[in-house]
Amino acid sequence: MTRSSKLRQGPLVFVGDGPPLVEGQHDLEADLACPGVARRLIREALFAADRNEWVDTATLVLSEVVTNATLHAHTGIQLWFGVYPEQLCVEVRDFNPSLPAQRDYDLQATTGRGMALVSTIAKSCGVQSLGEDGKVVWFCVADEPAELDADALLAAWDIDELLDPATHTPDVVQVMLPAMPATLWFSARQHHDAIIRELVLYLAEHDGVVADVPAADTARAIVSTALVAAVAEAHAAGRTEPALPDGHPSPLPWVPKHLDLAIEVPADGGPLFAALQDTLDAAERLAVEGKFLIRPALPEIVAVRDWACEQVIAQLAGNAPSPWPGTDQERFEREINDRSEPDAPDWDPAVVTEAATGAIAADDANRILAISKPLATALGWDPAELVGRRVVTVIPPALREGHVAGFSRYLTTGEAHVLGVPLHLPVLRRDGTEIVCRFLVEQRQPGAGRSLYIAWIDPIDPQPTEDHTTDGA
Repeated sequence: MTRSSKLRQGPLVFVGDGPPLVEGQHDLEADLACPGVARRLIREALFAADRNEWVDTATLVLSEVVTNATLHAHTGIQLWFGVYPEQLCVEVRDFNPSLPAQRDYDLQATTGRGMALVSTIAKSCGVQSLGEDGKVVWFCVADEPAELDADALLAAWDIDELLDPATHTPDVVQVMLPAMPATLWFSARQHHDAIIRELVLYLAEHDGVVADVPAADTARAIVSTALVAAVAEAHAAGRTEPALPDGHPSPLPWVPKHLDLAIEVPADGGPLFAALQDTLDAAERLAVEGKFLIRPALPEIVAVRDWACEQVIAQLAGNAPSPWPGTDQERFEREINDRSEPDAPDWDPAVVTEAATGAIAADDANRILAISKPLATALGWDPAELVGRRVVTVIPPALREGHVAGFSRYLTTGEAHVLGVPLHLPVLRRDGTEIVCRFLVEQRQPGAGRSLYIAWIDPIDPQPTEDHTTDGA
């Protein structure tokens, strides 16, 4: 038979004959404790119905759905569940009428894949808009999950950085973000999503950290929504190009070579962007202290969101726009957003330092740990001068944004595209000239949860060139 939904319109799913063994409906506050409360209620219901085998799956799926509602809806939440002999059925309603937009993230991303995760392990799931009354996300759990089309579900519903309609005001101001580094911001956005999610889970169990997640979520949505639209328009007009040279396997999106991004911000929206900085700063401190699974952001990722936030705040105060100063800054060659020591544990640098060919080793903070004498000489450096500096020191300016974005994306998603793949790329010498080299990058894990990357680099043409541009970069 079919059952009329408790929280949404129309029938839910086939659930078999008879009433539920256990049924419950609860109003929840959209605060940091909400996912934990929801998990406890489901566990108790399943234990009472003697359906212990569904507990792990149900609590994982429910936690994902309720966490997304807490992060993005910013309203009260209603939870209904019914435990039937054949399956558990759950509905989660919030009162934000905005339906989430599909992300532009790939299916392998570890963040932003809420309904893909749900569809993988739930028997069935979906979303229904209630118009101005909000929306309902529903799912069912049974012994055997259904084989569902994740692409179709993602097209219907996937959490994205959304503007809460309650925050919209007719009094808006246009702010310009000149020379917006689209590639860098897209990767920064992935990192923001992942680290804020960890922050929310951390705050549910710990006190002493001040963070305004709803305000931060609104601020970053203002920028990201405008950027996605601007890049889509540029792409339709044929004005985008790859972030890295032709033949590079990185899946970074094509973006305009130069983009002056106009965004509309509430006239009183300065505190939203101050909250974004403060919230991400708090999350970064915890990541640096090792409290999160995610690694701290690379310095350029921190710098681009600080620049965007400070531009909004300054322009709302009447100041003129200032363009993004670029990744070609000397401070990025030395700055490390990481308190760990340079030496990776249980690793013998002699494999690099004594290599007869070109080799360089770096850690997951993008810091150079060792370099072979032949490579350092070819680049015009003494090996000791490069150790401790960041890898961007030897990357041509035209490729730095793509490198940082790609490596940040890798740290966030764990998806590698260059490891073990032969590449031909230019390398920057100390005097500003470049030499084209063969690359092969491998990853090693010496322990303590840290990674080590060794790039074997051989010059193809030992004659340097002063041309700092790269076709397609």
